[in-house]
Amino acid sequence: MKAVARLVCSYFTGTPLTRALTLGGLALNVMSLLVVTYLPQAEHMLAFALLGQLAIFLGSSLMPLMAGRLAQGHAVPLIPRGRLKVLASIYLTVALVALPAGLLAPFAYVAGNSERFSDFQKYPGAVDFLVNMSIVIYTSLLLICGWLYLIMWFLTSQRNFAGLAKSLLIIALVIFVPAREMRELSGTIEWNLTQLAVIWTVFGAGFLSWPSLKAKFGRRSLRRGSAAGTSRDTWGREVPLILGTQNPWQIIAAVALPLILATRTGMDMPEVWLFLFTIFSTVTGAYAGQAATRSRALWLRRGSSRAELFVEVERAFWRHNGIVLAMLLALMVGIASYMHLPGKLFIGGVPLLALGVVLTTYLGLMITRGLRWPEVLLASAVMLTLMVVALLLGAKFVGLPIVLVIEAGLAVLAYVLRNVARRRWVHIDWTECRPPRELAMRGA
Repeated sequence: MKAVARLVCSYFTGTPLTRALTLGGLALNVMSLLVVTYLPQAEHMLAFALLGQLAIFLGSSLMPLMAGRLAQGHAVPLIPRGRLKVLASIYLTVALVALPAGLLAPFAYVAGNSERFSDFQKYPGAVDFLVNMSIVIYTSLLLICGWLYLIMWFLTSQRNFAGLAKSLLIIALVIFVPAREMRELSGTIEWNLTQLAVIWTVFGAGFLSWPSLKAKFGRRSLRRGSAAGTSRDTWGREVPLILGTQNPWQIIAAVALPLILATRTGMDMPEVWLFLFTIFSTVTGAYAGQAATRSRALWLRRGSSRAELFVEVERAFWRHNGIVLAMLLALMVGIASYMHLPGKLFIGGVPLLALGVVLTTYLGLMITRGLRWPEVLLASAVMLTLMVVALLLGAKFVGLPIVLVIEAGLAVLAYVLRNVARRRWVHIDWTECRPPRELAMRGA
């Protein structure tokens, strides 16, 4: 039990940033409880509670990568019941992250519907209703947090289109399935507990038996690879092959599948659909963040100057991202027509998707010295702005001209980011453009 507690503590306090987020989230949740005690309005309390819940989740963001590295390492098999302890730490972390929302939900409801809790108790069945609501919210958040951690694991461990495809599919499920349950008020304790039992049992069984499964599938793939023989000639296709942009249809399939499945949920809220399309457009361009580390091999092989190499890399990504963007726009038009969404979605949504791809592509090309604080803050600001614009397009009280003005400002920002990326590539230092594993080995 001590090992599990130490692991959970490391997830929340492993770095100064996660430690600050965890402590800040706890402080915000305590503050929200004090606010609801003196201010009987749920909106005031939720302003602190939502931020506190988000901060605690981000404070535990080390968990997927740390648990995955431990599970793949050679030290865990040497520890008695090592994989079981890692699995227990994962479940305990998810349970702790979802706990504040479950505890604060009854207070928020009472604050919005009654002056004092003693007055609310006069209603028949009030306490049972609050307990039921708290459990429903807690179990629902357990499910959502579990899926979000799995997305983080796929994105951080599998830095390829396979991991991206899995992440996009889970994102669609996380956004649409809970939204449908909230709209139809179909979430129940029994259904949530059934989902938790099935998902956590399957995940736990796969996690504990993964070493034997990996060895079995590894031997099978090795025999298949030896039978396949040598690979085909790649002369003339070095740039897209090394950059990973040789086949845009993989990411198109990864994007189209969750979107098509999401149409079966019956969700007709324009802002939710546009929110999902915007996420997919930003993920499409974000793959350019690996361009600098991958293109080092191109520079050594082809003998081009750094400026010429930037032009080649930019063209390769736009051949790839342009096809994906065209398919995203076609999917948006088709789904909007099928779901009878308003025309405002087309007028503001088309440039929004294009800006999502353009901005994240050049943000990725700017990363020539590793991911540092300026890039992180800028990327966070761009993502938040794109998400806000997607929500504004679905809001009835916001006019379309305001959205178009914001998008024009984002277009100017995209031009600035391209110039910054081009200047950085002209002065790129290849010793700073190495994959994280190579940097860790060099530091050791």
